[in-house]
Amino acid sequence: MHRRQLLRTAATSLTLAATLLATGGAVAHDVTPTATADWEISLSGDSLIESVTSVSAVDENLAWAVGRKDQRGVLMRWDGAVWSEETAPELPQVWTWSSVSAVSADDVWVHGLAERDAVLAHYDGESWTTVPIPHPVGDSWLEVPIKAVPGRLFVGGDSLQTYADGVWENFTLPHLVNIRDIDAFSADDAYATGMQYPVDDGHPVAYHWDGITWTRMTQPPVRTGTDTAKIATGEPDNVYVAGWATAPRGAPPVPGVAHWDGTQWRDITGSLSDLYVQAITTDGRGGLWVAGMDQTEPAFSGPVFWHYDGAIWSKEFGAWATDPDARWPHYFFNDLAPVGDTGALWAVGNYSAHLPDGDRVGGGLIQRSRTPSVAP
Repeated sequence: MHRRQLLRTAATSLTLAATLLATGGAVAHDVTPTATADWEISLSGDSLIESVTSVSAVDENLAWAVGRKDQRGVLMRWDGAVWSEETAPELPQVWTWSSVSAVSADDVWVHGLAERDAVLAHYDGESWTTVPIPHPVGDSWLEVPIKAVPGRLFVGGDSLQTYADGVWENFTLPHLVNIRDIDAFSADDAYATGMQYPVDDGHPVAYHWDGITWTRMTQPPVRTGTDTAKIATGEPDNVYVAGWATAPRGAPPVPGVAHWDGTQWRDITGSLSDLYVQAITTDGRGGLWVAGMDQTEPAFSGPVFWHYDGAIWSKEFGAWATDPDARWPHYFFNDLAPVGDTGALWAVGNYSAHLPDGDRVGGGLIQRSRTPSVAP
C-alpha cells in the first residue's frame, strides 16, 4: 500500500470510528431532516453479518449483500422476505467480501480477499465457480470495485480490467492511480472513478469505456483533496462522482459531488455538507441519492440520506435500528442500490449505540425504503 494512502486510510478509520464531534462546517445549510421516506429495517444488530459493504438487487424478491464477521467473509441473499447466509460448499472462503454485482438470478459476481489475494467468484443460478484474475488488482484498498452487466464484468483497483466470453483484458493505469468505483450502462459504455494519489498532492480521476478501451476524462471540478471514491450512472450522459475531503482543525468533512452531462463536468455539491460520502446511486429520474456518515450537530451520527433532484438538495432520516434516545448512535452506510425498478432503495452498512442502561448494541445494518423514496 502506498504510504500516504495507508496514513489516510488509517486516519479515516480512526476518525469514523470515533465520530468527530466538531461544530460547524465548510458549507452552511439550514436543512432540517425529516422522515420523508417510509424506511424499514431489514437486518440489524447481532446477526450473521457484522458490517455490510455492498448490495446489489435483481428485483424486489432477489438481492445480494456482502461483508464480514469475525474475520470471515459473509454473503447474504434476500428472497423477498428474509436475509439468509449463502453457505454453498463450493463458495470460496475469504476473510472479507468487498463487493457484489448481480445482473440476473443466474449471473452474480462477488469479489473479496483471502489474506492478501484477490478472490472472484461467479454464480450461474445453481453453483459458484472461482474465476482466476490474471492481473493483480493491487492491495492499496480492500474495497476493490466490480460491476457486471450483460456480457461483461469490470474490475477496478490498480488497473482497469474487463472480462467477457472467458477473456480478460487489462488497461494499465498511471503510477499511483487507483480506481475506487465503477458503474456501467452496458458492455460498451462504462465509467470509473478514483484518485491520483497521494491525496494531498493528487487529484480525482475519471475514465470512460467505449467497448474497446478506457479513455481518461477531464478532471471533475471538486475541492482539492477530495477523494472521489464513488460513481453512479443514470441514463447515458448522466454521470455523478462523489467523495469527501478532510477539513482543517478537526472540522466536519467537506463532501464534493460533480455531474457529467456528456459534454462537461459541473460541481453540484451545493448545500450538501458535513457528510463522509460513502454511497451514492441515481434515483431513476435524473437525480441522486447520497449517504455515508453524517456529522451534523448535534454530535451524533444518525441514519441520514441526502437527495438531489437536479437542482436542490434535501435531507431526510432513514429508519433507526435502535431507540433514538440511545447514547452516541453511529450510523455508517457503505452502499446504496435500487430495489430493481420499483423506485425503492437498499441501504447497507453498520451501526452502534449505547442504551440508557449502558448496554452496547450494533452490528450489520440493511434497510429499505418500502415505497419510492421521493424528496419533498
